[in-house]
Amino acid sequence: MKNILLGSTAMVAAGLIASNAHAAQGVQLGIGGYYAAAAGLLFDQSATGTGDPGQHTRDIVFRQDVEVHFKGETTLDNGLTVGARIELEGQQSDDQIDEVWAYFKGGWGEVRFGDDDDASQQLGYLIPSASNIFGVDTPYFEFANNHGNGFNNGVFQTNSTLLDISSDATKIIYFSPSFAGFTFAVSFAPDRRGEDSYSYWSQSGGTTLSNNTGQVQNLVSAAVNFDHDFNGVELNTGVGFAEGQWETTASGNNVKDTWGVNGHLDVSFSGFTIGGSGLYRDNWQSSAGNDYWVAGVGGTYNWDAWTVGLAWSHGDYSYTPSNSSDTLDIVELTGRYDLGPGISLDGMVGYNTMNAGSNTGHQDDNTWETGVGFYIGF
Repeated sequence: MKNILLGSTAMVAAGLIASNAHAAQGVQLGIGGYYAAAAGLLFDQSATGTGDPGQHTRDIVFRQDVEVHFKGETTLDNGLTVGARIELEGQQSDDQIDEVWAYFKGGWGEVRFGDDDDASQQLGYLIPSASNIFGVDTPYFEFANNHGNGFNNGVFQTNSTLLDISSDATKIIYFSPSFAGFTFAVSFAPDRRGEDSYSYWSQSGGTTLSNNTGQVQNLVSAAVNFDHDFNGVELNTGVGFAEGQWETTASGNNVKDTWGVNGHLDVSFSGFTIGGSGLYRDNWQSSAGNDYWVAGVGGTYNWDAWTVGLAWSHGDYSYTPSNSSDTLDIVELTGRYDLGPGISLDGMVGYNTMNAGSNTGHQDDNTWETGVGFYIGF
Protein backbone atom coordinates (compact mmCIF):
# COMPACT_ATOMS: atom_id res chain seq x y z
CA MET A 1 0.00 0.00 0.00
CA LYS A 2 2.86 2.36 0.75
CA ASN A 3 4.33 1.96 -2.75
CA ILE A 4 0.94 2.37 -4.42
CA LEU A 5 0.24 5.54 -2.47
CA LEU A 6 3.60 7.13 -3.21
CA GLY A 7 3.38 6.09 -6.85
CA SER A 8 -0.04 7.69 -7.24
CA THR A 9 1.28 10.90 -5.73
CA ALA A 10 4.21 10.92 -8.17
CA MET A 11 1.84 10.59 -11.13
CA VAL A 12 -0.24 13.51 -9.86
CA ALA A 13 2.91 15.64 -9.48
CA ALA A 14 4.08 14.71 -12.98
CA GLY A 15 0.70 15.70 -14.38
CA LEU A 16 0.90 19.08 -12.73
CA ILE A 17 4.31 19.78 -14.21
CA ALA A 18 3.32 18.60 -17.68
CA SER A 19 0.21 20.78 -17.83
CA ASN A 20 2.19 23.95 -17.01
CA ALA A 21 -0.94 25.26 -15.31
CA HIS A 22 -1.28 28.83 -14.05
CA ALA A 23 -3.75 30.25 -11.59
CA ALA A 24 -6.02 33.06 -12.70
CA GLN A 25 -5.05 34.70 -9.40
CA GLY A 26 -2.84 33.80 -6.45
CA VAL A 27 -3.98 32.02 -3.30
CA GLN A 28 -6.38 34.21 -1.31
CA LEU A 29 -5.93 33.92 2.47
CA GLY A 30 -8.96 33.47 4.72
CA ILE A 31 -9.39 33.13 8.48
CA GLY A 32 -11.72 30.76 10.29
CA GLY A 33 -11.84 28.64 13.43
CA TYR A 34 -13.99 28.32 16.51
CA TYR A 35 -14.40 29.36 20.14
CA ALA A 36 -15.97 26.78 22.47
CA ALA A 37 -16.46 27.22 26.21
CA ALA A 38 -18.36 25.56 29.03
CA ALA A 39 -19.01 25.64 32.77
CA GLY A 40 -19.41 22.31 34.55
CA LEU A 41 -20.77 21.23 37.91
CA LEU A 42 -19.70 17.98 39.60
CA PHE A 43 -21.88 16.52 42.34
CA ASP A 44 -22.12 13.20 44.15
CA GLN A 45 -18.60 12.11 43.17
CA SER A 46 -17.94 8.93 45.16
CA ALA A 47 -14.13 8.65 45.08
CA THR A 48 -12.61 11.76 46.67
CA GLY A 49 -10.18 10.30 49.22
CA THR A 50 -6.39 10.21 49.11
CA GLY A 51 -5.26 8.70 45.84
CA ASP A 52 -8.81 8.54 44.44
CA PRO A 53 -9.78 9.97 41.02
CA GLY A 54 -11.84 12.70 42.69
CA GLN A 55 -9.10 13.90 45.05
CA HIS A 56 -8.64 17.70 44.96
CA THR A 57 -11.18 18.17 42.14
CA ARG A 58 -13.38 21.27 42.14
CA ASP A 59 -17.16 21.15 42.10
CA ILE A 60 -17.31 24.03 39.59
CA VAL A 61 -15.12 23.88 36.48
CA PHE A 62 -14.58 26.37 33.62
CA ARG A 63 -13.16 25.17 30.28
CA GLN A 64 -12.49 26.67 26.86
CA ASP A 65 -11.09 25.43 23.55
CA VAL A 66 -10.14 27.92 20.84
CA GLU A 67 -8.48 27.57 17.45
CA VAL A 68 -7.77 30.05 14.64
CA HIS A 69 -7.54 28.59 11.14
CA PHE A 70 -5.59 30.26 8.36
CA LYS A 71 -6.64 28.84 5.02
CA GLY A 72 -6.44 29.73 1.38
CA GLU A 73 -6.92 28.13 -2.01
CA THR A 74 -7.09 28.92 -5.70
CA THR A 75 -8.30 27.11 -8.79
CA LEU A 76 -5.85 26.88 -11.67
CA ASP A 77 -6.82 27.38 -15.30
CA ASN A 78 -6.83 23.60 -15.81
CA GLY A 79 -9.42 23.12 -13.03
CA LEU A 80 -7.01 21.90 -10.35
CA THR A 81 -7.66 23.39 -6.89
CA VAL A 82 -4.58 24.08 -4.72
CA GLY A 83 -4.70 25.20 -1.11
CA ALA A 84 -3.24 25.08 2.39
CA ARG A 85 -4.51 25.23 5.97
CA ILE A 86 -2.81 26.09 9.28
CA GLU A 87 -4.59 25.61 12.62
CA LEU A 88 -3.33 27.73 15.53
CA GLU A 89 -4.22 26.89 19.14
CA GLY A 90 -5.96 29.75 20.93
CA GLN A 91 -4.09 29.18 24.22
CA GLN A 92 -0.43 28.55 24.97
CA SER A 93 0.33 24.91 24.25
CA ASP A 94 3.18 22.51 23.60
CA ASP A 95 1.33 21.84 20.35
CA GLN A 96 0.85 25.50 19.34
CA ILE A 97 0.24 24.65 15.68
CA ASP A 98 -2.38 21.92 15.90
CA GLU A 99 -2.62 20.81 12.26
CA VAL A 100 -1.09 22.09 9.04
CA TRP A 101 -1.39 20.71 5.51
CA ALA A 102 -1.48 21.51 1.79
CA TYR A 103 -3.82 19.89 -0.72
CA PHE A 104 -4.46 19.35 -4.43
CA LYS A 105 -7.93 18.30 -5.58
CA GLY A 106 -10.01 17.81 -8.67
CA GLY A 107 -12.50 15.38 -10.19
CA TRP A 108 -10.07 12.53 -9.42
CA GLY A 109 -10.20 13.21 -5.65
CA GLU A 110 -7.85 14.98 -3.24
CA VAL A 111 -4.24 14.49 -2.16
CA ARG A 112 -3.29 16.09 1.17
CA PHE A 113 0.23 16.40 2.66
CA GLY A 114 1.06 17.60 6.16
CA ASP A 115 0.10 17.20 9.83
CA ASP A 116 -3.46 15.87 9.90
CA ASP A 117 -5.59 12.96 11.13
CA ASP A 118 -5.26 9.63 9.31
CA ALA A 119 -7.80 8.07 6.93
CA SER A 120 -9.70 6.08 9.58
CA GLN A 121 -10.22 9.17 11.72
CA GLN A 122 -11.10 11.42 8.78
CA LEU A 123 -14.01 9.18 7.74
CA GLY A 124 -15.04 8.12 11.26
CA TYR A 125 -18.36 9.14 12.86
CA LEU A 126 -18.99 9.70 16.57
CA ILE A 127 -21.89 8.32 18.59
CA PRO A 128 -24.80 10.74 17.89
CA SER A 129 -25.03 13.71 20.27
CA ALA A 130 -27.27 16.76 20.18
CA SER A 131 -24.45 19.00 21.40
CA ASN A 132 -21.56 20.58 19.52
CA ILE A 133 -19.32 20.36 22.61
CA PHE A 134 -20.63 17.58 24.91
CA GLY A 135 -21.10 13.84 24.34
CA VAL A 136 -20.22 10.31 25.44
CA ASP A 137 -17.67 9.92 22.62
CA THR A 138 -14.66 12.27 22.14
CA PRO A 139 -16.32 15.47 23.39
CA TYR A 140 -14.69 18.88 23.57
CA PHE A 141 -15.42 19.00 27.31
CA GLU A 142 -15.63 16.28 29.97
CA PHE A 143 -15.66 17.27 33.67
CA ALA A 144 -15.64 13.94 35.56
CA ASN A 145 -12.08 13.13 36.63
CA ASN A 146 -12.19 9.48 35.56
CA HIS A 147 -8.48 9.03 34.86
CA GLY A 148 -7.26 10.13 38.32
CA ASN A 149 -4.33 8.21 39.83
CA GLY A 150 -5.53 4.72 39.03
CA PHE A 151 -7.59 4.37 35.86
CA ASN A 152 -5.59 2.44 33.27
CA ASN A 153 -2.32 4.24 33.94
CA GLY A 154 -4.06 7.62 34.18
CA VAL A 155 -4.58 7.96 30.40
CA PHE A 156 -8.30 7.88 29.58
CA GLN A 157 -10.72 10.47 30.92
CA THR A 158 -13.49 9.73 28.44
CA ASN A 159 -14.40 7.14 25.81
CA SER A 160 -13.56 7.57 22.12
CA THR A 161 -14.42 5.54 19.01
CA LEU A 162 -11.86 7.38 16.86
CA LEU A 163 -8.55 5.64 16.11
CA ASP A 164 -5.54 7.74 17.13
CA ILE A 165 -2.56 5.59 16.14
CA SER A 166 -0.83 8.30 14.08
CA SER A 167 -2.35 11.41 15.72
CA ASP A 168 -1.42 14.52 13.66
CA ALA A 169 1.91 13.14 12.43
CA THR A 170 3.16 14.36 9.05
CA LYS A 171 1.54 12.13 6.44
CA ILE A 172 0.15 11.84 2.94
CA ILE A 173 -3.58 11.18 2.47
CA TYR A 174 -5.71 10.40 -0.57
CA PHE A 175 -9.50 10.98 -0.58
CA SER A 176 -11.53 9.48 -3.41
CA PRO A 177 -14.51 11.12 -5.13
CA SER A 178 -17.92 9.59 -4.44
CA PHE A 179 -18.91 6.50 -6.42
CA ALA A 180 -22.62 5.64 -6.06
CA GLY A 181 -22.48 6.75 -2.41
CA PHE A 182 -19.12 5.11 -1.65
CA THR A 183 -16.02 7.11 -0.68
CA PHE A 184 -12.66 5.88 0.60
CA ALA A 185 -9.39 7.28 1.92
CA VAL A 186 -5.88 5.92 2.52
CA SER A 187 -2.95 7.49 4.38
CA PHE A 188 0.69 6.81 5.26
CA ALA A 189 3.05 8.34 7.84
CA PRO A 190 6.70 7.27 8.38
CA ASP A 191 6.37 7.83 12.14
CA ARG A 192 4.02 9.32 14.69
CA ARG A 193 6.50 11.82 16.14
CA GLY A 194 6.66 13.77 12.87
CA GLU A 195 4.24 16.35 14.17
CA ASP A 196 6.01 19.45 15.55
CA SER A 197 9.27 17.49 15.88
CA TYR A 198 12.72 19.00 15.45
CA SER A 199 15.99 17.13 15.18
CA TYR A 200 19.38 17.45 13.53
CA TRP A 201 18.16 15.21 10.70
CA SER A 202 14.76 16.76 10.05
CA GLN A 203 15.67 20.42 10.76
CA SER A 204 11.92 21.16 11.04
CA GLY A 205 8.60 19.42 11.61
CA GLY A 206 8.74 16.04 9.92
CA THR A 207 10.04 12.49 10.10
CA THR A 208 12.51 11.63 12.89
CA LEU A 209 14.89 8.72 13.58
CA SER A 210 13.82 5.07 13.66
CA ASN A 211 14.94 4.05 17.17
CA ASN A 212 12.79 6.22 19.45
CA THR A 213 11.36 4.37 22.45
CA GLY A 214 7.59 4.59 22.49
CA GLN A 215 7.28 5.84 18.90
CA VAL A 216 5.16 4.12 16.24
CA GLN A 217 6.44 3.86 12.66
CA ASN A 218 5.16 2.91 9.17
CA LEU A 219 1.62 3.98 9.95
CA VAL A 220 -0.90 2.89 7.32
CA SER A 221 -4.62 3.63 7.50
CA ALA A 222 -7.61 3.08 5.21
CA ALA A 223 -11.35 3.66 5.51
CA VAL A 224 -14.50 3.40 3.40
CA ASN A 225 -17.92 5.02 3.87
CA PHE A 226 -21.34 4.54 2.27
CA ASP A 227 -23.87 7.40 2.37
CA HIS A 228 -27.23 7.21 0.58
CA ASP A 229 -30.75 8.65 0.84
CA PHE A 230 -33.48 6.00 0.47
CA ASN A 231 -36.62 8.08 -0.11
CA GLY A 232 -36.18 10.26 2.96
CA VAL A 233 -34.26 7.73 5.06
CA GLU A 234 -30.54 8.50 5.03
CA LEU A 235 -28.08 5.70 5.77
CA ASN A 236 -24.45 6.36 6.63
CA THR A 237 -22.09 3.52 7.51
CA GLY A 238 -18.38 2.81 7.28
CA VAL A 239 -15.33 1.00 8.60
CA GLY A 240 -11.70 2.00 9.13
CA PHE A 241 -8.37 0.34 9.85
CA ALA A 242 -4.97 1.59 11.03
CA GLU A 243 -1.69 -0.24 11.71
CA GLY A 244 1.90 0.52 12.71
CA GLN A 245 4.92 -0.88 14.57
CA TRP A 246 6.47 0.19 17.85
CA GLU A 247 10.09 1.13 17.11
CA THR A 248 11.64 0.23 20.48
CA THR A 249 9.63 -0.92 23.48
CA ALA A 250 10.30 0.47 26.92
CA SER A 251 11.45 -2.95 28.14
CA GLY A 252 13.80 -3.44 25.18
CA ASN A 253 11.72 -6.20 23.59
CA ASN A 254 11.50 -6.77 19.87
CA VAL A 255 9.37 -4.48 17.72
CA LYS A 256 5.68 -5.42 17.69
CA ASP A 257 2.63 -4.31 15.77
CA THR A 258 -0.16 -2.07 16.99
CA TRP A 259 -3.41 -1.90 15.09
CA GLY A 260 -7.06 -0.97 15.38
CA VAL A 261 -10.43 -1.00 13.63
CA ASN A 262 -13.46 1.24 13.97
CA GLY A 263 -16.93 1.43 12.45
CA HIS A 264 -20.22 3.29 12.57
CA LEU A 265 -23.85 3.03 11.44
CA ASP A 266 -26.27 5.99 11.46
CA VAL A 267 -29.87 6.21 10.21
CA SER A 268 -31.65 9.59 9.86
CA PHE A 269 -35.34 10.24 9.14
CA SER A 270 -38.00 12.86 9.99
CA GLY A 271 -35.69 14.81 12.31
CA PHE A 272 -34.43 11.69 14.11
CA THR A 273 -30.87 10.30 13.98
CA ILE A 274 -30.16 6.92 15.55
CA GLY A 275 -26.78 5.24 15.41
CA GLY A 276 -23.74 3.77 17.02
CA SER A 277 -19.97 3.55 16.74
CA GLY A 278 -17.29 1.16 17.94
CA LEU A 279 -13.52 0.75 18.17
CA TYR A 280 -11.00 -1.97 18.98
CA ARG A 281 -7.31 -1.15 19.55
CA ASP A 282 -4.59 -3.80 20.03
CA ASN A 283 -1.19 -3.16 21.70
CA TRP A 284 -1.90 0.51 22.32
CA GLN A 285 1.12 0.73 24.70
CA SER A 286 4.72 -0.16 23.88
CA SER A 287 5.57 -1.61 27.30
CA ALA A 288 2.90 -4.31 27.47
CA GLY A 289 0.34 -6.05 25.29
CA ASN A 290 -2.57 -3.90 26.41
CA ASP A 291 -5.73 -3.48 24.34
CA TYR A 292 -9.10 -1.78 24.69
CA TRP A 293 -12.48 -1.49 23.01
CA VAL A 294 -15.22 1.15 23.04
CA ALA A 295 -18.79 0.94 21.77
CA GLY A 296 -21.95 2.96 22.19
CA VAL A 297 -25.30 4.03 20.80
CA GLY A 298 -27.25 7.26 20.76
CA GLY A 299 -30.17 9.11 19.23
CA THR A 300 -31.10 12.73 18.59
CA TYR A 301 -34.23 14.61 17.53
CA ASN A 302 -34.19 18.01 15.81
CA TRP A 303 -37.03 20.47 15.34
CA ASP A 304 -36.58 24.08 14.25
CA ALA A 305 -33.55 25.45 16.17
CA TRP A 306 -33.71 22.80 18.92
CA THR A 307 -31.96 19.42 19.14
CA VAL A 308 -32.07 16.93 22.03
CA GLY A 309 -30.24 13.63 22.41
CA LEU A 310 -29.54 10.66 24.65
CA ALA A 311 -26.44 8.45 24.34
CA TRP A 312 -24.37 5.80 26.13
CA SER A 313 -20.82 4.54 25.65
CA HIS A 314 -18.86 1.72 27.27
CA GLY A 315 -15.08 1.36 27.32
CA ASP A 316 -13.15 -1.72 28.41
CA TYR A 317 -9.43 -1.08 28.99
CA SER A 318 -7.33 -4.19 29.71
CA TYR A 319 -3.76 -4.35 30.94
CA THR A 320 -1.13 -6.96 31.69
CA PRO A 321 0.30 -8.86 33.53
CA SER A 322 -2.78 -9.09 35.77
CA ASN A 323 -5.15 -9.77 32.85
CA SER A 324 -7.64 -7.38 34.41
CA SER A 325 -9.41 -4.36 32.99
CA ASP A 326 -10.97 -1.02 33.90
CA THR A 327 -14.39 -0.14 32.50
CA LEU A 328 -15.95 3.26 31.94
CA ASP A 329 -19.66 3.81 31.22
CA ILE A 330 -20.98 7.26 30.30
CA VAL A 331 -24.64 8.23 29.86
CA GLU A 332 -25.54 11.77 28.78
CA LEU A 333 -28.67 13.73 27.98
CA THR A 334 -27.63 16.56 25.65
CA GLY A 335 -29.36 19.59 24.17
CA ARG A 336 -28.58 22.38 21.72
CA TYR A 337 -30.24 25.62 20.63
CA ASP A 338 -28.94 27.13 17.39
CA LEU A 339 -28.74 30.91 17.68
CA GLY A 340 -27.55 31.19 14.07
CA PRO A 341 -25.32 29.45 11.52
CA GLY A 342 -22.38 27.94 13.43
CA ILE A 343 -23.48 29.44 16.78
CA SER A 344 -25.14 27.36 19.49
CA LEU A 345 -25.98 27.17 23.18
CA ASP A 346 -25.34 23.68 24.59
CA GLY A 347 -26.18 21.75 27.73
CA MET A 348 -25.84 18.27 29.20
CA VAL A 349 -26.55 16.11 32.23
CA GLY A 350 -24.44 12.96 32.59
CA TYR A 351 -23.57 10.01 34.80
CA ASN A 352 -20.14 8.35 34.69
CA THR A 353 -19.34 4.97 36.24
CA MET A 354 -15.74 3.79 36.47
CA ASN A 355 -15.15 0.23 37.64
CA ALA A 356 -11.47 -0.23 38.34
CA GLY A 357 -9.69 -3.52 37.79
CA SER A 358 -7.54 -5.47 40.21
CA ASN A 359 -4.34 -3.56 39.51
CA THR A 360 -2.88 -1.99 42.67
CA GLY A 361 -3.98 1.60 43.15
CA HIS A 362 -6.95 1.57 40.78
CA GLN A 363 -10.08 3.11 42.30
CA ASP A 364 -13.80 2.94 41.46
CA ASP A 365 -15.64 6.21 40.90
CA ASN A 366 -19.24 7.27 40.22
CA THR A 367 -19.96 10.88 39.25
CA TRP A 368 -23.00 12.95 38.33
CA GLU A 369 -22.18 16.00 36.25
CA THR A 370 -23.91 18.79 34.36
CA GLY A 371 -22.66 21.51 32.07
CA VAL A 372 -23.70 24.48 29.95
CA GLY A 373 -21.69 26.16 27.24
CA PHE A 374 -21.59 27.62 23.77
CA TYR A 375 -19.93 27.11 20.41
CA ILE A 376 -19.03 29.91 17.96
CA GLY A 377 -17.71 28.86 14.56
CA PHE A 378 -16.12 31.46 12.31
